[in-house]
Amino acid sequence: MQRGDRIEAWSVSAPISHWRELSADPNDPRVRQYLREQLRAARRGHIRETETFLKEFVRDQSVLDIGVVAHTIAQADDPRWRHNLIRDAASSVVGVDILEEPVMQLRARGYDIRVVDATSAADLGQRFSRIVIGDVIEHVDNPVALLRFAMRHLAPHGCVLCSTPNPFHLGSVWSVLREGTFIANAEHVSWITPTMILELAQRAGLRLSRYWTAPKTRGTLLRKVSVKALAFTGIWDCELFSRTFVYLLERDEHPDGVG
Repeated sequence: MQRGDRIEAWSVSAPISHWRELSADPNDPRVRQYLREQLRAARRGHIRETETFLKEFVRDQSVLDIGVVAHTIAQADDPRWRHNLIRDAASSVVGVDILEEPVMQLRARGYDIRVVDATSAADLGQRFSRIVIGDVIEHVDNPVALLRFAMRHLAPHGCVLCSTPNPFHLGSVWSVLREGTFIANAEHVSWITPTMILELAQRAGLRLSRYWTAPKTRGTLLRKVSVKALAFTGIWDCELFSRTFVYLLERDEHPDGVG
């Protein structure tokens, strides 16, 4: 079921575009059913290799990378630094970040990165077919403003890829059991779960088209065997095993080339 389809189980008489058309109560069972169907239709399972997935998403595209620095300049020396992965595959890429000193250092290395607040009303004067918001949305005071900034810079039929940690990951549960409380990244101010991105996207003028989960696949031999066993039983598909949610947001029609 895609957004706007009717919910036959609840005998909705006409297609709807938002849960408030069903009820003013966000906890109404009909609302919960509507959201459940929306998410079931959008979910695409696990991403096996996140780096490969990202490269294919941006390949031969014009890209805006939001939140380039990833806390410190040292990240730029990591061969898996997201911005370099994008730069290697995209036809062109512009980065933005609010950390002035690291941005200036990266510009001196030849990167096209600009000091811009991506929750502001700023306009770069360019439009991009792909926008990447990698583990940024959970850091900002106003996630709707962030998504509106992204939408402002979308080319026609462009799309946004937004990744964010999964608060319900078993690792988080284990941390609570082990330490008595869960300590997230000290800079995080929110969790953005699938139902929340539905609402945030709608408020920003976007829509959730598809989403994936990204479990940790690297590790010891025991871990790899455990993953195969869980996959065989079907339990591996549960979101509890995913460290990350990856959301695809669109303003217009579905983009080509994204499975």
